[in-house]
Amino acid sequence: MTHRPLTSLPHTCSERGQSLTEFVVVAAFALIPLFFLVIYTGKWSFTQLRTIEAARYVAWERTVWRSQPPQGRGWVAIKPDADLRDEAAARFFGQHGMALANTENRTVIDPILTRHDGRPLLRDLANIQVATHEETISSGVSMNFLGTIMKITDIPLRMTGPTVATVSVQLEGLPGYRYLPDNPLASGPLFTAQAAVLTDAWTANGPAEEAQTVKKFLPTAYLDDGAIKAVTTVGGTLFPELKRLDFGHVDPEVQYGDRLQPYPSGGK
Repeated sequence: MTHRPLTSLPHTCSERGQSLTEFVVVAAFALIPLFFLVIYTGKWSFTQLRTIEAARYVAWERTVWRSQPPQGRGWVAIKPDADLRDEAAARFFGQHGMALANTENRTVIDPILTRHDGRPLLRDLANIQVATHEETISSGVSMNFLGTIMKITDIPLRMTGPTVATVSVQLEGLPGYRYLPDNPLASGPLFTAQAAVLTDAWTANGPAEEAQTVKKFLPTAYLDDGAIKAVTTVGGTLFPELKRLDFGHVDPEVQYGDRLQPYPSGGK
């Protein structure tokens, strides 16, 4: 029995390098884009977290700084939404160490918000939108009663619900997807966060208004008139203690003496 030597098939040479070609094709259309998406996922997660933090910051600031003064009352702490937007943008999306007073330079962005080609994902801090409003409280017997008391006594209570802040951040799209207009990666993702803060109803505008409001609930405040002062002046000659009476006196900034004492040696 004779054995014939094996000969290679004619098409074997034409298949050489096929695996490498398939790897290049897969890498170009799948692996490399996936690698970049992993990087951008971290940048998008950073943006979402900072958007949530900015919404919480704006909601809290709005409880202190009103957008407009309450009706019939003087109010010093006034700050529009545009100022809150500038502060939140500089604090949460600006470059590290950027001062809040430098809000006019809106192109100083956190370096993490840049694309792989060096161009910014957040082109301008003005692309951050901030809106605030106060929710209303559902009406009822108790709320109507409180509203009537407020009108009679002119007590500065806030009859509103929680203060709500909404922050939206629009990022730039990815450069490789600009030819796909319907793809969300081409137009850039929009991140939105909302926060609400329900604060105390007490909103005295400084110690002067606080003293004026508290004084309305003191029965002795209504004794502070000319007749009582005449009685205390005449009676003070016999009873000096009457001269030291101050009916209806309110001082919201009084501090106990022991609170003002320095710490003993050793700082304990």
